[in-house]
Parts: sequence; structure tokens; C-alpha cells
Amino acid sequence: MTALVHNEALPRARVERPVAVTAVLIAAVLLVVSHIYVTIPLVPHVADEYGTTLTAAAWIGSGFGFTFAVGNLVFPTLSDHVDPRAVMAFGLVALAVTGVLAGLAPNLPALIAARAVQGFVAPALPPVALAYLPRVVPDRIRPTAIAVLSSCFLLAGIVGQAWALSVQPVLGWRWVLWGMVPLLTVVALLVVRLPATARPDVPGSFAGVLGTLAGMVRRPQILIAYTAALTILLTFVGMYVALQDASAELGASGAVTSLLLRLPGLPGIVVGWFAGTFIGRFGPHRTGAAAFLLAAAGLGVEALGGPLWLTLAGSAVFVAGLAVAVPAAVTVVAMAAGPARGAGMAGYAFLIGAGASVGPLLAGALSGAGFAVTCGVLAAILLIPAIAFAAGSRMNT
Repeated sequence: MTALVHNEALPRARVERPVAVTAVLIAAVLLVVSHIYVTIPLVPHVADEYGTTLTAAAWIGSGFGFTFAVGNLVFPTLSDHVDPRAVMAFGLVALAVTGVLAGLAPNLPALIAARAVQGFVAPALPPVALAYLPRVVPDRIRPTAIAVLSSCFLLAGIVGQAWALSVQPVLGWRWVLWGMVPLLTVVALLVVRLPATARPDVPGSFAGVLGTLAGMVRRPQILIAYTAALTILLTFVGMYVALQDASAELGASGAVTSLLLRLPGLPGIVVGWFAGTFIGRFGPHRTGAAAFLLAAAGLGVEALGGPLWLTLAGSAVFVAGLAVAVPAAVTVVAMAAGPARGAGMAGYAFLIGAGASVGPLLAGALSGAGFAVTCGVLAAILLIPAIAFAAGSRMNT
């Protein structure tokens, strides 16, 4: 029998309506995942202040991404043993504290170190929230709630950059980090007031997760999904880093016009809310293959150059493709992992974080070749999971 996790240190639930619970988790995931992207527009300003290169300053994003990957192996497992509300609240508070320290950093190594700690504690929320939500919302809204929460991983890319572009010109880059602290604190107070949930009968362990992962990577379907996981945020973050570097080239010389370059991604993210319909009709493999091809085509359009509206249209298509690809990949992991779904999702989340760390470095390495070349390389990378998903579809026939 499963038993409810009781923790006297946590207040009695006051946020109990399913829509309210989902709203709190959406706010929490948006705030936390935004930390992956919030430094993209800040890299030039950090480089100027510390008198360093853009490549060195880009580690404020890549350092976060590498430790974010590691944290995704730790905190979902911890939430099997500890009240998940406490784990999520810890992540929010720890992110707030390290945000203060990052804003006080006297030099680049200190800033990178603070961001690396942030990256490690950040996964105390997103993967735990994705596992927690299905347990506390009724069946009638569960698919929609999960789809909307999953879309926050890409939506945060727009929100985080928009926040940075709005705050930095007025208050400076340090206040971009400090300004998120009170928001994180308020959401942490709401998270501990969410409903209690059941704990697994046989909680996993960190060593057990690693052992299970070692066995699962021999499964072709898991390898297909993990290939996709590595490329999703690699290309998403990489494209927006390249877009930031090419802002002047594209005619976006100010904060407002730089912000407008990000907005076409919003309609594409909404498309992801209907991914469940596509998966139900065509299956996750065909849906995933088509989605990755669509995303690659969007990057191809961006690589063509031409008028600004064409570049923006290409970015909208690119984001729409990724927004559908994410739930398709998650579905394949769930199907292939079987009863070891927790370990399967931990591996998936680890590779998502790894891709987010490589994206800025790859975009920086290609920056000298120009925006078009960077988009072309990223499009070629997305052809790999497209081919893998197409092959996976044939395996199931």
C-alpha cells in the first residue's frame, strides 16, 4: 500500500483546486527553467564588465547547463524519499540564495561558480513537478495540464530572455538575477501549500538509477529518445545565442527590437499543446520524425537570410517543431522504459541539460562563420533525431 507523505514541517494544504495547483507549478517551472536562458542576452555585458571574451563569458550559461544535467540525476531520486513539495521548495529557495550571490560576484570565475551551483539545485523543481502533477490532478484535466507544463521548458526560453532584455538596460545585468529572487521566494511559499501525495512503495536510489540506466541504453527505442533529448535544447539554446550575436546584423540594435526577435516563438510553443492529438493519431515515432524535420526546415529558412520577416517566420516554424518533438520524445521514453520510467526520465533530463550546456559553446564556436552557417549546422543536427525516429517507426511495424 502506498501512504501519503506526511511532513509536519510543511503547512496544511491551502492550494488544492487542480487549476490552482497546475498554475503554481507552471509559475515555478517557468521561473526555474528561465535561469537556463536568462544569461543569453547578458553575455556581452558580462564580458564588457569583466574585460573578458564572449567565449569565456558564455560559461555563465554552459556552467549552469552542465551542473543542471547532473542535478537531474539526483533530485528526482531524492523526491522518492522526501516529500516532493519540500524538494521543490528547497530548489526554489536555493536558487534564490545563489541568485543573490551570483549578482554579487566580483569577477567572472565567481559568477560562473555561483551559476554552476544554481544549475545543480535547479532540477529540484522541473522533473519533480512533472512527476508530482499527475498524482494530484484528476484524469479529466491531466493530459492538458501535463502538456501545458511541458511547454514551459521552451516557453521559459522566451520568458527568460524577455526578462533580461527588459531589466538589463534599466538596472544592469546584476538586477536581472536579483529581480528573480522575490518571485522565487513567493512561489516557494505556495509550493509547500500544495496537496500531499503518495510515496512509491519501493523508492529508488541514486545507485539504482545509474544501474538501471546502464541497462536501458542497450534498448534501441531508448537510444532514439535520448538522441532527441541531447539535440532539443542544444539547438534551441544554440539558435537563440546565435540570434543574440546576430542582432545588429538583423537590424535589432536595441532592447525592444531584440525582444521582438524572440516573440515569433510564442505561437510555435502553443502548437505543442496539441502534440497529444498528433501522437494519438500518428504515434510518437512518426510525430517525432515529422516534428524534427519541421524544426530543421525552420532553421533552414533562417539560414537563407533575406528579409527579417523570413528569419522570424523560420524561427516560429523551428520552435513549433521542437514544441511537438518534446512530448513525442517523452512518450517514447515512457513506452520503452516500462516500469523503470523514473530512471528513464532521469536519463532523458540529464541529456536535456547536457544539450543546454553545449548549445552556447557550439554557437560561440560558429559565431565567426555567421548566423546562416550556425543555423545550417543546427538544422543538420536535427536531421539525426528525425532519421532515428523514422527508423524507430519502422521497428514498430
